[in-house]
Amino acid sequence: MNRRLLILVLIPLFAFTLHKEYFSLTKIDYNKKEQTVQITMRLFTDDMELALLNQFKKPIELGTKIEVTDANKLLNIYLNQRFRININSHKTSYNFIGKEFEKDVVYVYLEIPNIKNINQIEIQNGVLTDTFSEQENIVKVNYLDQQKSLILTKQNDRGILKFQQQ
Repeated sequence: MNRRLLILVLIPLFAFTLHKEYFSLTKIDYNKKEQTVQITMRLFTDDMELALLNQFKKPIELGTKIEVTDANKLLNIYLNQRFRININSHKTSYNFIGKEFEKDVVYVYLEIPNIKNINQIEIQNGVLTDTFSEQENIVKVNYLDQQKSLILTKQNDRGILKFQQQ
């Protein structure tokens, strides 16, 4: 009897822990001195590899000895299709700075030069939502002393944040 009760309690717990969460974190920081917007994306490497495989039909093998030579180019193409920023109602483009790995996470670094101030920032982040319908992309923006955030999903992949000038 005790064994059955134990099994009935443990099965739901194991099922709950096996469910994978799909989320990313994007930090957007304004560097007043350099007048740049610096973007850091934190993505699970295996999720990003699957999204790239689905789009480009070849394994990319991020962060391994057999990573394809054009991995940065393919990653940049993917991001440009799914991650967009408009600042002060103007379309912007960002420079792909690079990527680095920590355990099962890839950090992607992007930068937007020549930004004097931010009154409003519109962010579209559909990264990984093409692969995982449950994907949540958390976006945190730091502009001077103001911090704001968004949670973007497949159904709602766009948000606008407004900032007061100081």
